[in-house]
Amino acid sequence: GTVFDIRVFAEDASEIMQEAEQALYGCDSLLSWREEGSLAYRFNTEHQADMSEMKEVFEDALQVSKDSQGAFDLTVLPLSQLWNFDKLGDSDFDVSTMKVPDKEDIAQAMAKVDYTQLKYDDATGILSTENPDIQIELGAIGKGYAIEQAKDVLKRSDASGGMVSAGSSIYVCGTKKDGSRFRVALRDPRGDENSAIGVLTLSDTTISTSGDYERYFEKDGMTYHHIIDPATGYPAENGLVSVTIVSADGTLADGLSTSLFVMGKDKATDYWKAHSDEFDMILLTDDEKLYVSEGIKDSFTSDREVEIIKK
Repeated sequence: GTVFDIRVFAEDASEIMQEAEQALYGCDSLLSWREEGSLAYRFNTEHQADMSEMKEVFEDALQVSKDSQGAFDLTVLPLSQLWNFDKLGDSDFDVSTMKVPDKEDIAQAMAKVDYTQLKYDDATGILSTENPDIQIELGAIGKGYAIEQAKDVLKRSDASGGMVSAGSSIYVCGTKKDGSRFRVALRDPRGDENSAIGVLTLSDTTISTSGDYERYFEKDGMTYHHIIDPATGYPAENGLVSVTIVSADGTLADGLSTSLFVMGKDKATDYWKAHSDEFDMILLTDDEKLYVSEGIKDSFTSDREVEIIKK
């Protein structure tokens, strides 16, 4: 359900874009748990699958799961299916029919969520589990992985610059036709679609954002967004409304934007301090305070007051 926007500045731009498009289509057959025959589908039905062609991705994903103490969890599918936020991506879906799951159903789903029951063999690339209730969902890293595949196409080409946008994840490289770097506006979660909290001017990097405004519904005066906290079974409530990750690794950026949103500001800050060589971040809290890690302070401009997070 993700819309991709590819822009390339090159003499043979159309050929490059076609190759990048094919790379993106190939990702769905690997990652989607709905796609019969995909790696995720195979694991969920056979309780093991050969993930060697995505070896680095799974090693990173499992490491982030451990480092985040489960804020990022590849086995969250039972909860995702229960809440069924995916329906909100359909333009003709009636949002008023969305329901808050019963506490008993949430508890039963949570019992099936546990990344520590995944076993990954570094030598063979086999991902397995002895618990048949464990199922994986790769949506939290899917867009980032897809962007990485398209990025490889652009880097192999003679393009002077390009951009691959997958909704809330964007990769930029090189420069535009006029020689300027790409400017990426970060949407204001509490404003209209054209308002922004600031602009990042960067190149050769991926920018990934997770927020409570992307997919949500309201019921009995409460708002429920799609980022589920595996520790509670409910949408994460931690004082953050958006998290933006800047990293050379698109898969990592995608996974961390979800992880740090679930963690909340204080734990996210501690996590960044321990891994500042891998990414930078921008946090927006529900009291409208904006925090930017020092690695990108000179690349980010905003009309708002910004507090710089230092190591």
